[in-house]
Amino acid sequence: MRASAISLGAALLLILPDCTGPSSGGDSGGTTTSAGATASGGITSSGGVSAGTTSLGGAPAKGGSTSSAGATDGGGTTSSGGAAASGGTTSSGGATAGGDTTIGGMTGTAGATSTAGRGAFGGNPAGGETNGGGTVNTGGRQATGTAGGGMAGGGGSTATAGAAGSAVSGGAGGAMTAYQGPCDLFTGGCAEAYSVTRAMTASYTGPLFQLGLAADKNAKTLDIGQTAEHTADMTTWSAYCGGNASKCVVSKIYAQIHSGKNDLLPAVWNAPWGPNCSAGGYTCAAKFTIESTTSLPILTTVSPQEYALSGDNFATGVNGGSKTIGLMYNGKPVANEHYCCGVFGITHKYNASDVHGTDFMVALAYGWKDANGCCIAVNCGKNNSYCVGAEEEENNDLFDYGSSPVDNALVVTQFDPAANAVITFMNGKQVLSHSPPKAKINAGTAIHLGGGGDLSQPDPVLMREAFITNALMSASNVTALKANSEAFYPTLKFP
Repeated sequence: MRASAISLGAALLLILPDCTGPSSGGDSGGTTTSAGATASGGITSSGGVSAGTTSLGGAPAKGGSTSSAGATDGGGTTSSGGAAASGGTTSSGGATAGGDTTIGGMTGTAGATSTAGRGAFGGNPAGGETNGGGTVNTGGRQATGTAGGGMAGGGGSTATAGAAGSAVSGGAGGAMTAYQGPCDLFTGGCAEAYSVTRAMTASYTGPLFQLGLAADKNAKTLDIGQTAEHTADMTTWSAYCGGNASKCVVSKIYAQIHSGKNDLLPAVWNAPWGPNCSAGGYTCAAKFTIESTTSLPILTTVSPQEYALSGDNFATGVNGGSKTIGLMYNGKPVANEHYCCGVFGITHKYNASDVHGTDFMVALAYGWKDANGCCIAVNCGKNNSYCVGAEEEENNDLFDYGSSPVDNALVVTQFDPAANAVITFMNGKQVLSHSPPKAKINAGTAIHLGGGGDLSQPDPVLMREAFITNALMSASNVTALKANSEAFYPTLKFP
C-alpha cells in the first residue's frame, strides 16, 4: 500500500424526520371510534390529530360532546352506532398506506395519495407532506414506525412509498413495528459496526460519533447521539461548531457492538509510506461534513485523514485469519480517484510487514494507480474504469462495473473459506465470485478506515456506515440490506 492518493471530500446536508402519527390512506372523514361516540364539532385529539382521532374506549374525542344521532363533525368522524357522516365512508378493515396496515376502522373518502417519499420500517409520509392541518414530515424519513396521535386527518395525504409493513393496531396511537438497523436483518448480526448516521442495531442507544474543534485540541468534545428514531441527532453540532461544520473534526467513531474496545480514532502514527500522523491530536482527523442530499453526516477523508483502533490494536470479537469474513460498506465512490488499497476492513498492523493476504478490505476504486495496472495499488481492469471488490494486501479480487461511478455504493464483500472464494455484491447484485482468491487469506484483525493495511497513503472515503460479520450473508440478506438502506435514506438511489 505504497501509492499516493489525491482525495476528494464531499459536504452535504439533511433535515431529520418528524416522528409523527400514521397516514390513514386519506382521512377526509377522520377515524372511527371503537364504541360509538362521536365528536360533534371538529374535535382535535390531544395528540394533535385534527378532525378525529380514534377513541379507544368509546368516549368522545377530547374536547367534544356526543352526537345523539351519531352524526359527524365537519371532518367526518363516524360513530360505530350511528349514521355515517356525509364526509366519511367507514372502511371495514382499515386503510392500508404503503405497507402500514390499520386494523381498526379508518374512515375517509377524500384521501389523496402522496408519492413523495418513503418511511423506514414503519414510516410516516416522506418528503415533507402535510396531512390536512397536522404535523409536517420535513425530513422524508421515519425510522421507527408510525407514532400515535400526530398527523392531522383533514387532508388525508398518504405516502404510498411508505414503510415496509408495520401495522398500526387500533387506529391513531396504535402499536408500531420496532426499528431495525442493518445488523438486525440476519442471524448472528454483526461482529462490529460503525455509522455516522444511525444506530446499526435497535439495541444500541449510545452516541454515534464524537466531534472536536479543529482549532482547539484541548477543548471539550461533543458526542453526537441519537434521536428517538435512532437517527443522528443534528440539533447540537451547530452551537458547538460555531455554526460552521468545517470548524469541527470527527474525533471518534463509536463501535456499536463492542463499545469502547473497538472505537475508531484518528491515526497518530508515521506510517511506513506516509502519512505522518505522529503529531497526534487531530492531525489525521476528518473534517465534520454533512451530506446535502440526506442532511446527515458523511465521513469524508482526504489525505492524511484515516482511522484505526487505539494503539492500532487488534479488534475484539472479529474473525481474522482464514475464517469467514463479511464486510459491508455504505457510501459514495470518489470520482476519478486513483489510490492504494482498501477503504474499510480488517488488516495487519500499520508497522507489520506487507504480506499478501493479511488484509481483507472493501475496494472501491478507479483506474490504475501504477503503470500498466501493475503491482502495489488497487488497479481496476482498465485504466479508465471503476471497480469494486476486495483488497488483499497488494492482491485484489475486483470487478469493473463501468466508466462512471455509481451514485451510491452499498458493497458487501465476503470470504467464504468452505468454497475458498471471494464474493462481492454491489447495490444488491452479486458481481464477483472468485475462487481461489488472488491471495491466500490470512487477515489480521486491526480495523482500518480510510487507510490501507499499513495505514499508508490514505484511501479517500465518503462513508455513511460499515460493518463486519463473522458469518456469510446470503443473497436474501443482501437484498434486505438494500431495502433497509433505501427505506432509511429515501433521498438516495442505490442503482
